[in-house]
Amino acid sequence: MPTLALVVTLTIVLIAIYLSVVATICVVRDRTLPVATVTLRLIFSWLAPLLGAILTIRVATEESTQALSRRWWLWPLRPLLTDAAPEPGFAQVTDMAVDAERILPGHTLIPPP
Repeated sequence: MPTLALVVTLTIVLIAIYLSVVATICVVRDRTLPVATVTLRLIFSWLAPLLGAILTIRVATEESTQALSRRWWLWPLRPLLTDAAPEPGFAQVTDMAVDAERILPGHTLIPPP
């Protein structure tokens, strides 16, 4: 049992180090950020290793002009960095009465106009 705990702990530590190093690379490569912002993001990513690094990477890839999300060293994090695109009809406002009548014709309590 102690070896299993050691393996799990080592895996978590390696993931935290990977995330912090990637967050550092993302922040340092962005030359448009002021020095204070770079410093705060680096401190945040190293002091809160998992959550801080993930948030720092996410913000860096969204704000970067260098297309960071396409870099090869971010491939394990692609599911965290890409948002699923909404369906094309997502933004359309539907009439609930018409939609209910379309789904269950004749079963709605709303009288026809």
